[in-house]
Amino acid sequence: MPPKAGRPIVGSEPKNKQIALRATETTVKKFNACSEITGKTKTDLLEEMVNDLHESLTKK
Repeated sequence: MPPKAGRPIVGSEPKNKQIALRATETTVKKFNACSEITGKTKTDLLEEMVNDLHESLTKK
C-alpha cells in the first residue's frame, strides 16, 4: 500500500484552515522580525499569541 499523500500532520490536529488579513508594512516587518528572533514559524507565533490572548480573556 502506498504511503498517505500530502503534508504530514504536526501536532495533535491537522492545520487545514487558512487565515488572511491585511496589515501595515510596519506590522509585517515586526512579525517577520519576531519570527527570525525566536526561530519560530509565523504559524507557531500566531497560535501562541491567540492562545495567550484567549487564556487572558477567559480567566475567571
